[in-house]
Amino acid sequence: MKTIYLISLFLHASTAFQPSRSQQAVVQTTRCNALLDDGNFDRRSFLSSGAILASSVLVTGAPPNAVAEDSEAAAIYAYRSGGLPSLRPIGLTKLTTRYEGYVEAPKGYEKSGIPISFEFPSDWLQLDKLGGGIQYVDQRNGDKLYVLKASLPADTDLKTVTKSWFADVILSPQGDVARSGVVAEGGRISRSQMTTDCSAEDAPKNCIGRRRMILKYDTVTGSGVQTVERRGLIDAYQIQNDVYMMVTSSNAIKFEQKGSRERETVENICQSFKVGPAALS
Repeated sequence: MKTIYLISLFLHASTAFQPSRSQQAVVQTTRCNALLDDGNFDRRSFLSSGAILASSVLVTGAPPNAVAEDSEAAAIYAYRSGGLPSLRPIGLTKLTTRYEGYVEAPKGYEKSGIPISFEFPSDWLQLDKLGGGIQYVDQRNGDKLYVLKASLPADTDLKTVTKSWFADVILSPQGDVARSGVVAEGGRISRSQMTTDCSAEDAPKNCIGRRRMILKYDTVTGSGVQTVERRGLIDAYQIQNDVYMMVTSSNAIKFEQKGSRERETVENICQSFKVGPAALS
């Protein structure tokens, strides 16, 4: 009888301390993205990281970002809408690909989808295909791009909302950047500029506000001991009360180097990002 009691107690304790499915998914995707953020991985490691990502979907029965949809204080993926996007190589060398597609519109919007477009290097690999998010990675150095959205706080717009709000929602533990496995510390916006100000007298007709920012933050490496400085370039548009963002992530040293290929690449990605009718032209 004593033995049966001890076995029963052990089973109860093991169940009580078993990580949830979402926790298991975060652990698995953290292992995957640690490889990418370090920038030190070979082909075998990269393929292994893809398997980890796929297993996180199987463990939870849903994409790891699904829980974040209910949070208005976090940036989540701008999920694809209206079928598969168009991916078209452009230029004579075909080294750049143009992405054209639709993402989910804000609640109450006149249409179910909003057109977006951007250009990125053709050899970047798409991640999170199953989840419907838009995320690509440079397999050589771990540079990434995300297409995200977040709801603005009450009584604010793209121009008046604070810089810190962008760092908070993008790096929020409930957001899809964190849920993809990125462990970030110390996020702050170092520069912010309205590139299209709809409140200006010379604002174009049917204006859509646009804002460009630089995000500084650190990521924790796979060992959990060291941190790596990162730089994010943010290009944001406002549609109703939602902000749609292109967010890139690069190694800070490469990003800050004048004339570096990495800096030029992410600037071209953000400059090409279009939301709304302009994305169709």
